Amino acid sequence: MSSRGSAFVADLFGIPYAPLGPIDMQKYRPASLNQPYKFKQALSTGRVMLGTGLSIASLPVARIQAVLNFDFIFVDAEHTPMGPDTLQDIIKTCNYHSEGQTATIVRVPTHGHEWAAWTLDAGASGIIFPHTETVEQAKTAIKNCRFSPIGDRSYPPFATIPGHTDGAPEGQTMMNIYNDHAAIFMQIESVKGVENVEEIAALPGVDGIMIGTADLRMSMGLMPGVAGPEPEFNEAMAKIEAACAKNNKPILGFALGPLVNERMARGWKLLMMSADALAMVAGQTGPLKETRAAVAEFEKGKTFNETNGVTNGLPN
Repeated sequence: MSSRGSAFVADLFGIPYAPLGPIDMQKYRPASLNQPYKFKQALSTGRVMLGTGLSIASLPVARIQAVLNFDFIFVDAEHTPMGPDTLQDIIKTCNYHSEGQTATIVRVPTHGHEWAAWTLDAGASGIIFPHTETVEQAKTAIKNCRFSPIGDRSYPPFATIPGHTDGAPEGQTMMNIYNDHAAIFMQIESVKGVENVEEIAALPGVDGIMIGTADLRMSMGLMPGVAGPEPEFNEAMAKIEAACAKNNKPILGFALGPLVNERMARGWKLLMMSADALAMVAGQTGPLKETRAAVAEFEKGKTFNETNGVTNGLPN
C-alpha cells in the first residue's frame, strides 16, 4: 500500500492497490511540477509504460486518476470539449496530485500553434497531434512546440512564476527544459498517414507515434475498432510498427484487456489500458449486475403486489 493511503480503508471498500511500474518516474521529475517531466528521457529507457485516458473534463476526476500510480495520463482534448483554461487546470492537477509520479500527455484538437502553446505552457510532458498525414504537417507541429533554434514557439512570460517555478539546471534556461523534456507524438490514423509514416517517423523532432486504429480502419472503409482480421488493415499496422522500430520511436495506443500482450509483442511501449469513462461504467455495471442477481435469488419464490405495496401480505 502507498504511504499516501490507508490499507484498512482500501480493504474495507475492496479497492485493489496497483504497485508502481518498472520505471521510477520520480527520477524524471522536473525542478517544479509546473514544468514538463523529463519524459523524453523516460521514453529512452525502452520500458513499457502504462497509462489511462481522461475524457471527462473534470478536475475531481483528474485528482482521482492522478493518485492511482499510472505512468501517464492521456488527456483527450480532441474528442472532449474543453477550453484552454480547463485543459491547463487538468494538466496542473495531474502533475501536482500525482506528486511527480504520473506524467500528463495531451492529444490536442488541431495542429495549430495556440493549442500547442497552451498545452506545453501548462506543463504537459507530451503532446499528440491527431490526423497527421504528411511530413510537412509534422514539421509545422514540431516548430510550434520547440523554442529557437529548433522551432519558433513564442516565449511564454506567464507560464512560470519567476524565481519560484522556473528552476533550471546550471547553465540551462526554461527554454532548454521545455525543448528537452516534453515529447512530441504524431498520430497516424489514415491511409495517407500510413503511406507517409516512414518519413514522418524518421523526423528527428518526432519522439513517438500514436496509432489511431478506429479512424485508420474507417479510412479503409472498415468498421471502427481496435483490431481486426482484414489483411489490408494488418499490413498497415505492420508498416507503422516497422517504421517505428527502424527509427527507434515508441508506439502509443489503446491496449484494453487481452490486447495488452499482443501490443507488447508487436513493440508498443505506451499502453493505455483504461479510461475514466470506461472504468466508471465497468466499476458500476459489474456490481450492479452481481447485486441484481443476488436480489433475484433472494426474491425467488416470493410474490409481489406492486400496486398496493404489499408483499406476501406484509408491507414492503
